[in-house]
Amino acid sequence: MTERLPWHQTQALIEKHTGPVITARPVSEGFNSEIAVIINDTTFVKGLRTDHPRVWTQERERRINPHIQNVSAPLRWSEITGGWDLNGFGFIEGRPASYEASSLDLELIIAMMAHWPPAPDGVELKRAEQRWSSYSDKSEMFAGEWLSHTDWSPTNILIGSDKRAYMLDWAWPTRGARWIDPACWIVWLIACGHHPAQAQAWASKIPLFAAPPADAVTAFAKAQAAMWEDIGDHAPHPGLAAAATRWVKHRTT
Repeated sequence: MTERLPWHQTQALIEKHTGPVITARPVSEGFNSEIAVIINDTTFVKGLRTDHPRVWTQERERRINPHIQNVSAPLRWSEITGGWDLNGFGFIEGRPASYEASSLDLELIIAMMAHWPPAPDGVELKRAEQRWSSYSDKSEMFAGEWLSHTDWSPTNILIGSDKRAYMLDWAWPTRGARWIDPACWIVWLIACGHHPAQAQAWASKIPLFAAPPADAVTAFAKAQAAMWEDIGDHAPHPGLAAAATRWVKHRTT
């Protein structure tokens, strides 16, 4: 998890784009930014120092944003100066999604996925078969030309006041099979209390998960279990490794 820093360190840079700061609401959700603040209820600013090891994720978000306008917040401006790399996004009023079994948010998430784009040309993306190669000897099964977010923490999904779901924090976009994101969602649903069969049933409502190759999905479930076990205490949810293991057991017994 990246340590949050006081947003005031970047106030002068932010005001170049927003005008005087009247209100500022620091955001605690998310793990990838040193600066995360809502300015004047119009702009969400996230940023890293230019010497941060993951500052490259800022540029990755800038490059991917034009291609995800139907499912995410629009990028309004960026500022790279004074030792900071900042991105300013249009602010969407809302709340984090709930993954509880009775949550109405699940249908909104499925509706969002109906607008999911393929991986764009001209944008450097991680490849699924490479990203999970350390956790699977069948990672070539994960290859494809679809855009995957891969981080399905409910804090990354905003349920807007317009009753739409939006996927935020595109720091790690990946090029892979079209079923990768629904499969990532399954692990989170199980971690949040769903039975594996119930979680798969929700994912099956997403067109991208229609008739996926069973052996490839099982291999991916095993890779997820190995990955979350390896991440251990640094995982954003303590039950992810166990959830992925339950999913593997469900698919193999």
